[in-house]
Amino acid sequence: MDWNKTKTIFIIVFSILNVFLFSLYLNRYNEALDLEVASDAPIEDRLFQDNITVPKMDVDIKEASYVSGNTHNFILEELEELPNQTIVIDGSKLTSTFNKAIPITEVNTVEKIVSENVLRGDSYDLWKKDDENKSATFFQKVNNRFVYYNKNATLVVYWNDQQEVVRYEQTILDDLENYNEDRILMGSMRAIKVLYDHGHLKPDSVVKDIKLGYSQLLELTETQVFLPTWHILVELADGTKEDYFVNAIEGSIVEIQKDPEQAVDK
Repeated sequence: MDWNKTKTIFIIVFSILNVFLFSLYLNRYNEALDLEVASDAPIEDRLFQDNITVPKMDVDIKEASYVSGNTHNFILEELEELPNQTIVIDGSKLTSTFNKAIPITEVNTVEKIVSENVLRGDSYDLWKKDDENKSATFFQKVNNRFVYYNKNATLVVYWNDQQEVVRYEQTILDDLENYNEDRILMGSMRAIKVLYDHGHLKPDSVVKDIKLGYSQLLELTETQVFLPTWHILVELADGTKEDYFVNAIEGSIVEIQKDPEQAVDK
């Protein structure tokens, strides 16, 4: 055996292996560096690269406080002046059927029917219409902002095939008011960054709306506490829409059950 020749072959092989390993290391290092640079890039640039459109906020809300409220238990005496209705009370839930259905028209909208025929109807605002199920969901408002998907602050109106309102189900929160002092809020763009960093904003999507409201933080017997929450409505490339909620104080994503039953901050 020619040991000198064998030794030379080993040296060449190990040299090639070292070059390969160094090249592999260099490539991975550069990839990691590129990833780090990308993650440090301004959120506006990252959104632009993924063709994600975001509306411009005229004025970003800087401060807001927590809100508290108490579950309302209905009594017959407060409902006596409601016309044209057969009402059933189950503690904090009211179910009403109109004796004569009320037509929905361009003038007599569902919102107007609620305002004129529902106890404290002006404290609700329309959240969503579901034409397939012939229903409209209203959420109670405080500080002119929605209380999102809370089982004690929701009104659902139903109509028939003739576009006539036939019944509704209602819950109310009493004494909705600010709780403690104002807190500094994260801006709407930072809330969008939270969604982006968690992979919820897909390429070619459009952020259709960003609004501040409240989601449930605590429930203490009859009293509930709500935290300021950004609602972000996103339309995906295929046209479907998704709702996201971000804690406006701590920046965590709020998972909200949409029955509505429970909101959990995580």
